[in-house]
Amino acid sequence: MVDWGLVAFAVVLAVFWALLWFRFRGSAGRVRVYPLLLIARTGIRGGPLGGALARLLSLYGWFSIVTLVIAMAFFYYLAATIFIRRYIAPPPEPGFAEGFVPLLPGITIPLDELPLLLVPIGVAILFHELAHALVARAVGVSVRDAGFILLAFIPGAFVEPDEGELRRAPLASRLKVYSAGVAANVILAVVALGLLALAAPALHNGVVVLDVEGGSPADLGGLRRGMVVVEVNGVNIRSLDDFIRVLDELGVRDRGRTVTLNLKVLHEGREEVVTIVKPEGLERLGVRVEQSYSLKIPVTMLQVLFIINVALALVNAAPILIPTPAGAIASDGAHLVGDLIATTLGEKTRPLVTAVGLATLLLIVSLLTLTPIDLIP
Repeated sequence: MVDWGLVAFAVVLAVFWALLWFRFRGSAGRVRVYPLLLIARTGIRGGPLGGALARLLSLYGWFSIVTLVIAMAFFYYLAATIFIRRYIAPPPEPGFAEGFVPLLPGITIPLDELPLLLVPIGVAILFHELAHALVARAVGVSVRDAGFILLAFIPGAFVEPDEGELRRAPLASRLKVYSAGVAANVILAVVALGLLALAAPALHNGVVVLDVEGGSPADLGGLRRGMVVVEVNGVNIRSLDDFIRVLDELGVRDRGRTVTLNLKVLHEGREEVVTIVKPEGLERLGVRVEQSYSLKIPVTMLQVLFIINVALALVNAAPILIPTPAGAIASDGAHLVGDLIATTLGEKTRPLVTAVGLATLLLIVSLLTLTPIDLIP
């Protein structure tokens, strides 16, 4: 079946980039246009900072280095775990797909939820690049330019430190500059999570169904994606903890019991009752749920802000090289590893960093999954 919404999005995106190309024809002043890539420079620059602010930012730089190293280690741990579960030792019972999810409108992201993703991405990238610029100036490296990028439909930003000053700076200063953005994303993620923890409990409104396994008790009972469960066997369900507790009390995990569940659900503005029978021999319903909220947009924005910042921190901490028409894009982790290896073993070892960056990119590609992301609970 043709997804006409996805077709319309693709057509609009293609027309938009065609118009950009005919308008700028590759480059025009501060704007450069490549296939699905726009780079716009602002001309904003700044010299080295001094005083207490510079000392504070320099201390932040040390924190940033530690944060990036931890994030890099966690990225490889996560990637190795998923790789083993997918290719070497898959679980005995197939479950929901694990992996890295690319942002594909209409495939992994519903088109109507795309604006909720772009705003947090813009905020996360802005803080990321601002941290790079401030720490660079704090360690005595001027910022020559800053600007914005657009990759297909995803907004971004960049800063350009003075390359000569950066190369001449001590190794510790360079590592601080490279690490500053990752630490900024981690801090922003913690802030978003804190605000979410304070606000979310008062807005709990049942649990929403994300996925239902075909042929499972939930599927046979008529439970469908998007339904919000508000009651189980007469017990009100406000939170995910309520839902799990009630299922455990009713013995859903007990293979030796047959359990009948009467679920009151909200679906497309109507209240319905869904009856699920978990037969003897099974210990799961075959459903994946998430917390639902009475005020969706504010909670969703905080959730997405947290997820995006964690994702950006992990991806930027990993040493990745991405070939593009404008040249290879190196992650912050690639810059850090490159300078460490070159300083320790010599400049002739730079190809080793390229190999690591491309290998990490291939690792990510091998772990991609097209499991849909539900932003609105």
